[in-house]
Amino acid sequence: MENQPAVQSLERAFRLIELLSHNPDGMPLMELSCTSGLHKSTVHRLLASLSQLGYVKKDESSGRYRLTLKLFELSGRVGDSIDVLGLAKAPLEQLRNATQEAVHLVIREGIEIVYIHKVESRSGSIRMFSRLGMRRPLYCTAVGKSILATMPDDEVTQIWNRSDIHAYTEHTITDLSRLFRELDQIRQCGYAFDNEENELGVRCIGAAVRDYTGRGKAAISVSAPLARMTDERVRLLVPQLLAAAQQISTDLGFSR
Repeated sequence: MENQPAVQSLERAFRLIELLSHNPDGMPLMELSCTSGLHKSTVHRLLASLSQLGYVKKDESSGRYRLTLKLFELSGRVGDSIDVLGLAKAPLEQLRNATQEAVHLVIREGIEIVYIHKVESRSGSIRMFSRLGMRRPLYCTAVGKSILATMPDDEVTQIWNRSDIHAYTEHTITDLSRLFRELDQIRQCGYAFDNEENELGVRCIGAAVRDYTGRGKAAISVSAPLARMTDERVRLLVPQLLAAAQQISTDLGFSR
């Protein structure tokens, strides 16, 4: 099997990680070798790779290897997304049934949003190009802007400066001052627009899902072709969108 050596190395690396997880005070190289049944040179090579990736750190004074917090950070992200997804599925299904349009759930990851759930429209019209696992910057989607609106301005500026700002369409916001004006509107009305800023021919409304701290942990949206998402239709959909976002937020511990 062509990838067998790589798979074997991966299995051995996880064996060491599991051993270290049971020994919070760390383990020296020789003990890891004896306990794992792996040759000392193999253990040393694997530990060097894990150290370089930030998962393991060596205490130079004692010679012991310990796990870093990076694994906890990873597991925390996964746990967060699972918690939100589990709480959001039923409200999103209800929202799709009420609106008959496509609904999305995203979580924030750094300077981006990641699509983690989608319920397709029942209208039988064109499908949006959004897909599970797809990433987009925070500044060019209704879901992203609704999350940004829960942050202080200095944090928004930091995210903007770290982002690769470019126009996905002719309608994409590429000016920070214009973004701040829109965020002010979002904070007042509670929801955000994506007026063909991410995909031509598609209009979205989005609302943040807040955790117990009040920060935007995630966001949901209703999306439809431009011809169906008129201003009059938006006025009808907004209360349903906000009710779903509030329900999920409340379940996450948010209270006004």
